[in-house]
Amino acid sequence: MKNYLIVVFLIAIAATVQAQERNYQINPNKFGVEINAGPSIPYGDFGSKDAYNVSAGFAKLGYKVEANVSYHLIDVIDVYLMGVYNSNGTNLSNLENALSSEYGGTWTAGSRTWNIYGGFIGFEFTYPIYRKVSLGFRAYSGLLNSKAPELKVSNGGDYYIQSEKTASSFAYIISLNGKYHLTKGLFWVMSLDFLGGSASFKDVKTTKYHGGTTEESLNTFSQDMRTIAVSTGLRLTF
Repeated sequence: MKNYLIVVFLIAIAATVQAQERNYQINPNKFGVEINAGPSIPYGDFGSKDAYNVSAGFAKLGYKVEANVSYHLIDVIDVYLMGVYNSNGTNLSNLENALSSEYGGTWTAGSRTWNIYGGFIGFEFTYPIYRKVSLGFRAYSGLLNSKAPELKVSNGGDYYIQSEKTASSFAYIISLNGKYHLTKGLFWVMSLDFLGGSASFKDVKTTKYHGGTTEESLNTFSQDMRTIAVSTGLRLTF
């Protein structure tokens, strides 16, 4: 870790010197506001559609919206506060097919969307590559509020319902971005973001109805919340 920090420090110094020698001004202003949006791609267990994977989230392609405010510390370092909203629907066709194959009959499965809200703090290191273009690396950590959707599986009059539940957890975001200076104080931004976290949903109510008998219970499950987002937006500095 010590060696890693030394390398990052030396790169920051080199980028600062390069910017000064070439007369590049990455960000002449102290404050910044940025809004980005784009598709959110679930991966890992969160995006798994494997009906036999007990950790599968069945999440499908969704979208992410984020808002950032920043303060410029030195030539190549900014501190950021971010608010993010991420939404992914579900695809349960594999679950329906697996239940029909194993138990017979026609099974249907329905669910809403995974909704994730988060607040993060982090830093950005920016490297100038041309007069109007720069590359950035951001690292955030913060808190996620994740809402697991209601899940209902049914066959005829029998059904199983797992109720909607919300959980909070720590998470991180790693982001690679590029900025193009459009005009004074205004930048076009494109970024590739990796969100990682795991939420524990406790006391989730489940209801089973079979043969005229209803059973209710409380269960706990964990779900990883990993997505890749490709987003674009505008950044205003002042």
